[in-house]
Amino acid sequence: MNSLCQLLIFAVGGQRYALDISRVQRVVRIVEITPFSGLPSVVAGIINMHGEVVPVISLRRCCALPERGIELSDRLIILGLERRNVALWVDEVFDLRDCNETQWTPAEEVMNKLAYVEGVFKNRDELVILHDAEGYLSRNDHDILDRELVALQ
Repeated sequence: MNSLCQLLIFAVGGQRYALDISRVQRVVRIVEITPFSGLPSVVAGIINMHGEVVPVISLRRCCALPERGIELSDRLIILGLERRNVALWVDEVFDLRDCNETQWTPAEEVMNKLAYVEGVFKNRDELVILHDAEGYLSRNDHDILDRELVALQ
């Protein structure tokens, strides 16, 4: 985490989360997600984003929350990861917030380290879980996506 940054604040299942804006390409309204077998368990399916096949990561699956169908208020956060673009399926997107190092605590100081949790951001009276976008998919998950989606590109 940089000493100064901007965070995109969003929610899933009533809990607020954040991502460093440097990984976010855009936020779009939910579209139909096409199920596709053989993908990693956190991947709900795929979408077509301007001719590119983009896997959709379900944050509900990542966080072991009950799944539900698509709602009109849902959003997709398009993220640029090192190996590919992905869409993160969330319930709601709120806004951008400035942050500095005094407002966040590294994950290992407050909870067991999960691959996608970078820390906790303290904003006014609320705690927001800060995610590391690269942690949503493991190296093996990326390899599976490479194999399964190659024919669709």
